[in-house]
Amino acid sequence: MSEEDRDVNPLIKRVDALMRRQQEDSQRAVQEVPLLTEVVEPEAGAAAKDGKQADEALIEDIERAVLVQLVPELNRQIAALRSDLEKELRKAVRQSVAHAIEHRRNKPGK
Repeated sequence: MSEEDRDVNPLIKRVDALMRRQQEDSQRAVQEVPLLTEVVEPEAGAAAKDGKQADEALIEDIERAVLVQLVPELNRQIAALRSDLEKELRKAVRQSVAHAIEHRRNKPGK
C-alpha cells in the first residue's frame, strides 16, 4: 500500500463518492432533458397554455436547462478546489510535524 493510500481520509473518500454520484446524475439529466425547440412547436405551446402558465413553464424549462449545463462545470471546479485544498493541508501538516520534531530535537532533556 502506498503512502498516498494510507493518507486518504475516509471523509474525503465519501466526499469524492458523493461528487462522482452528483456528476453522474448531472450527466444523466443532460441526456434526458430535450432541447426547448424539441419539446413543442411554438404555436402548440401557446395554444396549450394560458399566458402566465406558459411563462412559468418556460421559466422552469430554461432554469432546468441552464442548471443542467452549469452543475457539471461547478462540480469540476469544486473537485479541483478540494484537491488543491487537500494538497495544501497535507503540506501544512507535514511542515508542522517537521517543525515540532526539530523543536523537540533542539531542546535537550526532553
